[in-house]
Amino acid sequence: MMPAVAGRTPGGLTYQQAIGLIEGVSQRGRLAGFDLIEFQTPADIDGITAITAARLLVNVIGRIARQV
Repeated sequence: MMPAVAGRTPGGLTYQQAIGLIEGVSQRGRLAGFDLIEFQTPADIDGITAITAARLLVNVIGRIARQV
């Protein structure tokens, strides 16, 4: 999903799967927190990891805002 990380995982989650997971969790209970780790800025080619991380974070914030 994001190339600028310390340990890439072949067959890891896609962006759409991660969004689906966040959506599913928020439908079953309240989101209490979110941890975005391993973003390595020097390895971020063309800013794609920063954009993807920001999009994930915005989705989580949106889900939390809907819970209030």
